[in-house]
Amino acid sequence: MRWLYLVATATALLLSACSGSSDDTSTPAPGGPSGPRPGTWLSGDLHLHSDHSDDAADNPIEKLVKVAEERGMGFFTITDHDNHVEGRLTTWDDPAFRSDKMVLLHGVEYTTARGHANLFSAARFDHMRFYALRDRTDAEAGRAIAAEARAQGVHLSVNHPVNGDPWEFGFDMPFDSMEIWNALYAFPTDNSGAIRLWDELIAGGRRITGRGGSDCHHQTGIESLGLNVGNPTTWVYSQAPTAAGVLAALKAGHVAIGYAPTAERIRLTADADRDGGYETLMGDALPAQGQPVAFRVDIDRARPLGIYNVTVLKNGQPFLERRLFGEQVLDFEDTPAAGQRSWYRAEVRGSTPEAPALAVLAGFYGDFVGMTNPIYFGYE
Repeated sequence: MRWLYLVATATALLLSACSGSSDDTSTPAPGGPSGPRPGTWLSGDLHLHSDHSDDAADNPIEKLVKVAEERGMGFFTITDHDNHVEGRLTTWDDPAFRSDKMVLLHGVEYTTARGHANLFSAARFDHMRFYALRDRTDAEAGRAIAAEARAQGVHLSVNHPVNGDPWEFGFDMPFDSMEIWNALYAFPTDNSGAIRLWDELIAGGRRITGRGGSDCHHQTGIESLGLNVGNPTTWVYSQAPTAAGVLAALKAGHVAIGYAPTAERIRLTADADRDGGYETLMGDALPAQGQPVAFRVDIDRARPLGIYNVTVLKNGQPFLERRLFGEQVLDFEDTPAAGQRSWYRAEVRGSTPEAPALAVLAGFYGDFVGMTNPIYFGYE
């Protein structure tokens, strides 16, 4: 069957040249045309740097915004290093920080000696109050940062928690999301460690949204041949195409991550009442009643003749593995144990033809197409 895989992969690469790059914002609500809730899928990048960061001096905001628009993104933010400007943010005042095509979030990378985190908001906030906390080393420093985020209504998201500048403020503090896929999936950073940590936190009773971020610093040179804006892409299912809507979806975990904005989007839904509606979306939590539940994995925008290796994980361990060829839907059933916590999520592997050329040739994505956030049981 190896020859079949090679033929299909080559065909997919050829077909990718003809694929559209527009954001699929017209997707019906999960569960079918009627859907459980109104909304739309929006793609975006939640971690990247402009020329307002010293280490991205050749990355002007104007060019970043243009590239994101050309790739059909529905929302966008720039997270420049705050220590490069001593906490006095300049990104938001740049006249180029505007778009008529995308929802823009106010963001910054909180860059400290004990780890990095991104702060996201629908509007301006007082960042100097965060900056004043950056050098605290006491046991309560992390909780003080989280308290400031709550006070200002800011989304607090831990960056690359175990790789390069790992998070040392502790993981028992309350935060809203975590970057489990930073830049290239398999090289030079192996994101599997961050995903394992995420699973461990969920096993301990936390519902933390997993998100991606390209951490892109350059549009030219060797780096741009391996990753760029939207590698990876974070997809949110937002009730409205607004900054508040995007942040609400991000916090709720209505989120999938894919390797590129023009590539496949992975979707996990469930039909707990078995009426055929698949009304439960990833990020949702249901009671653990010991009743059978129907689940569905959709590979939205699947490629013709694409081969997809789907892994469904239950409680962080492989539960179901299936190869799809010429299909884009996998249905399965399971009975979450009554009165116990359990969670299900999906990962999909296959070819990655829409990644930058060097990444495709070198296998920097490890054939990792995308993944979902979990559906939870017993986490009320």
